[in-house]
Amino acid sequence: MDVWPGYSGEHASSVEKSKGKGKGKAKAGRAEGPWRYPVVEHGTLGAATLKKEGRRFEWTFASEGSSDHKLVASDGPLEVFPPTRPKPWRGPQASELQRAEQGAHFLRTFYPEIDIQAELIREEIAEDGRAARALQREDPYAGNAIDVSSFQVSHKSMAYVAFPMGLTNCQLNMSPLVIRQKTEVELKPVAAPVYTFDTPIRQITASPHDEDFGKSKPGPVLGVRTVGSTSFLQIRLAVNKTPFTVEPAPLLTVQRSELSDRHAVDLTISSINTSVGYVVTDAGAIFRCSTPEGRRNMQQISACDASERSLYRIAAASCVREALLSVSERSASFLDLRAGKRPQQLYSVGRPKVVLTSVESLSDDRIIRLVSSEEIIWLDERNTRRALLAVKHGRELDTTLRSFTRVVMSSPLTFLTSQRNSLVTVYDVSRGNGNLVYLHEPPYALPPVLQPDGPHSGYAFFQQPTLVGSKHVSMLQLSDRGGVSLLNLQRVPNDAIQDAPNPGRRRADWPDDVKKLGSYADAAHRDLGPLAGRGHDVVDLQPAYEKLFMERDEPHLAAQSEAVFDTLERMPSFWQDTDIPVEHCLTTFDIAMRSGREPVNASRNDWFTGSALNSAAGYRALVQGQLPHTQLVRNTPWHLDISSFIRRTVPELKEDAQQTMESLSRYDLADGPDRTAPSFRQENEARSQVALDLSLASDIFAQKRPGRDIISSFDEDLLNISRSTEAMSLGDRIPPPVQFSFLRPIQKDDTGPESALPEVAEDASKSNTQLGVRLLLQEWEVAADPYHYVYRDPYDEPDEASAWIQYPTKSSVQKDAHTTKEARPPAQVRSQRPPVIALSIPKGPPPIPASQLTVPRKPLTLSRSHDTLSATPKLILPSASQPSDTPVAPPSSQEFMASTQVLPGPHGGRPPPAKKKPVKKRLGGF
Repeated sequence: MDVWPGYSGEHASSVEKSKGKGKGKAKAGRAEGPWRYPVVEHGTLGAATLKKEGRRFEWTFASEGSSDHKLVASDGPLEVFPPTRPKPWRGPQASELQRAEQGAHFLRTFYPEIDIQAELIREEIAEDGRAARALQREDPYAGNAIDVSSFQVSHKSMAYVAFPMGLTNCQLNMSPLVIRQKTEVELKPVAAPVYTFDTPIRQITASPHDEDFGKSKPGPVLGVRTVGSTSFLQIRLAVNKTPFTVEPAPLLTVQRSELSDRHAVDLTISSINTSVGYVVTDAGAIFRCSTPEGRRNMQQISACDASERSLYRIAAASCVREALLSVSERSASFLDLRAGKRPQQLYSVGRPKVVLTSVESLSDDRIIRLVSSEEIIWLDERNTRRALLAVKHGRELDTTLRSFTRVVMSSPLTFLTSQRNSLVTVYDVSRGNGNLVYLHEPPYALPPVLQPDGPHSGYAFFQQPTLVGSKHVSMLQLSDRGGVSLLNLQRVPNDAIQDAPNPGRRRADWPDDVKKLGSYADAAHRDLGPLAGRGHDVVDLQPAYEKLFMERDEPHLAAQSEAVFDTLERMPSFWQDTDIPVEHCLTTFDIAMRSGREPVNASRNDWFTGSALNSAAGYRALVQGQLPHTQLVRNTPWHLDISSFIRRTVPELKEDAQQTMESLSRYDLADGPDRTAPSFRQENEARSQVALDLSLASDIFAQKRPGRDIISSFDEDLLNISRSTEAMSLGDRIPPPVQFSFLRPIQKDDTGPESALPEVAEDASKSNTQLGVRLLLQEWEVAADPYHYVYRDPYDEPDEASAWIQYPTKSSVQKDAHTTKEARPPAQVRSQRPPVIALSIPKGPPPIPASQLTVPRKPLTLSRSHDTLSATPKLILPSASQPSDTPVAPPSSQEFMASTQVLPGPHGGRPPPAKKKPVKKRLGGF
C-alpha cells in the first residue's frame, strides 16, 4: 500500500544523533520537529511524491482537487416536525457580587439561625459559575439525540426517525420516513410518543441497517441514554394498528449503580449482534450489555484509572469480529474482544490543548476516522502506525465535533458537524489511483438548516439502503426545542451548479394533532418554581382599553348642553354654596368640576377625571364667552392670572380660543387619501379639548388673600393694644413676629431627645423666628408685587416712621438710675445709629412647673459705650423657686442665625480690643 512520505522513528533518531555532533547546534535548535503524517491545511499542498505514469514519473500532491462534482441542496430546508418544548428562559444577568448579596439576603430571611459569612457565599457562587461555564464549554454528557433506524420487512425498506419530544424531553417519538420517486425524502409526523422515560433523553443510537427482519430474526435495536439510566429497546411492528406504527419493547436497562456509580457518557450497538450493546462511563470504564436467551448479562471489558470525569467516546469497529474503538481526550485505542487480546493504541495526541472529540464506526473501506479539536485524521485499520492523511478544519475548541461518512456516487463524503452551530463542512477524502489517499476537493459548507449560530441537539444523515452510492442524501437536524428540519441534498457536476436564491426555511403541512403540539409549546413557559411565579404577573389590559377608548358611548349633544348649562349656573356662587372650607388654591377647572355632578369614574387625580365642560358643548360655551370668568373674579377674595407663565412652556396658548385652535393646528396629521372622516373629526375634538383645558388652567382663585391673618380673638386685641402702648415708650425696639399664610413652619424642640418629632404650634400662622429673619422680612408684605417695591433707608428717615414694637428691657429694672442714665442717651437727642439688635438668651435647664402661669421674660440687651462695657446684670431663670444670687455668665453674642444688620462705625459698634502692656526692650548686654 502506498503512503505519503514522512519521518519514521529510526530516521528521526538518526537525525537527532547527527545533530549532536559538529558545530551546527544553533541551526539544529531552530529546526522544526519531525512530522509523522501529511497534514493538509487550507492553501497548502500537504504532501508530494513521485508517481509512475507509464515510463516516466510525475509529481502528485495530497490536495490535487480533481473532483468534478459537488453536493448541493435540491430544495430549501423544510420544518417537518414542530418544536414541543417551550422557549429557553433567559435569566437575569447578575454579577457574582449581586448573586452573593441575594443569597445572603435569602439565608438571613428564611434561615436566621444560620450564620454564614458573605465571603464563603461569594466563593461558592464563583465556583458554581466557573463549573457552569466549564460544563457549557466542555460537556462530556452531551450526545447526538436524533438518529434513523432502518430495516427491511418482506422486501420492503422502512425507516423511522427517532428523537425526543415533550415539555421535559422525556418522550420518544418515532415518525416514518417516506421516499418519493427515489429522490426526495418526506417525514410523516406522528403526534403520539411510542415510549416515555423517567428522565430527559441525552443520546439516541440506532443499530445498523437490518435486512431479513421477520419472526425468526430479532428486529433492530435502539439505544437511548437518559440522565438517570441507559436503555436498549427492540423495535417491533405494531399489530392491529395504523400502518407505519412501531412499538419499542425494552430489552435491557442499565442503572447508574451497575456502572460503578458513574454516569454514562456514550453508547453503541454491535454491528454483528444487535442484542449486544456497549456503554462507557465518565471514568473511562467500558461495559458490555447483552441478553443471551433472555438473560441479563453485564460485564466490564475495560477499566481506566481516571479519578476525574473526562471525555470518552466509543464506536463499533468491525462487521466480522466483535471489536470496539475507544477514544479518550489524549489517545485512541482498538479493542479486540476475543480472549487474550489487549487494547491496541491507534493514535496519541502529542500537542497541548488538543483533544480527541469523537470516532466513527469502521466502514467498508477499512478506514478509521478520528476527529480532534484541530483536525480530522484518516487511519488504516491494517496499518495504524502512521495516519494516512489529516485535514485541519480550522474550528475553535469544541468537544461536540463529530463526523458522519456516507457514500455518494461511489465516493465517501465525510460531514463534520457541531452542536454549537449549524455549520456542516463536507470533506471529499478517499483513495485514488495507486492507493494514495487524496483530498479531491477543497472543503465546502452546506446551507444551514436552522439558524447558523444557534445551538441544537444533533444531526442524522439518511440514505436509502437500496440506493447506497446514488447521488441523493438527506440531512435531518434536531433543534434545542425539539423541532425537526429536513434538507435534501444531491451531488451534481460543477458546470450544472446554478446560483439560485435561497428559498428560505419552509414549514410542512402537519395534521391537526401535530399542530396542537406546536401551539401548546409556543404558549407554554418554563416552570421555574413557586418563587419565580411571584416575580411578575402579566395582565391583559386590552379589554379595559377598548372599553374606555374604543367602545365608549358618547352622550347626546342635548344631554351635554344641559350638564354644561347647569355647571355654568352654579360656578359664580361656588364660594357661597360650598360647605367644606377650601384651604388651597383652585383653578377654573377645579371649580367647574366641583360645581357639576359627581363623576362616575372618579380618579385619584381630578385632571384625569374630567368635568361636564370637557365636551363639545363646553368648548362651544368657551367660544361664545359663556364661562362666568368675571363673576368668579368679583366673588373671589383673591385671583391670579397665570396665562403668561403657561405661555412660557405652551406658546400655542393665545388670548382668544379660536387663535389657540389655529395655533394647535400645527400638530395635525398629514392629509392623505387614506384618512377617513372619523379621523378628522377626532382630531378636531382633541384640539378643542386641549384649548379648553389650557383656558381653564389660566386662572387661580383662593378663598382668602395670601398674607397676614386678620385678628380674630379678643386676646389678640389686648395684645395689640399693649404693644401699641409699649411702642410709645423709649425702650429697645424689636420687630414683630413673622406671620405665615399657606405655607406654615413646624416647630421643633432641639433640646430634648424628642427633637426629631415635629410639633405643630398652637398658632401656626405666627413663628418665633430669629431676630435677623424678622429684620429682613419686616418690610415685605405677602402677595405684594415685588416690581413696585421701594427701598427706604432706615438711617435717614425719622424714627416715627418705623413700625417696630418696643419692649422693656431688664436693664431698667436691675440697674440703678445713675447707670441707666449714663448708658442710655436722652430721648431728645436722636442718634443716626440703627437700633440695637437684641441678643437671644441661651436656653437653660427645663423650668420647674408652677401652679401659676409664668410670664416669659424679655431678652436682655447690653448697653454699650464707646470705651467701656457696662456691667453684666444677673440673669434670673424662669422658675417657680426663689431666684439665685449666683451670677450667670452673659449670653453669647453669636446667634443660631447670623444677623445681617449693618452697624455704623469702623468696627460695627464692637468694643475695641484691650490694650496690652508694652514690653520694654533691652538696650544693653549682660
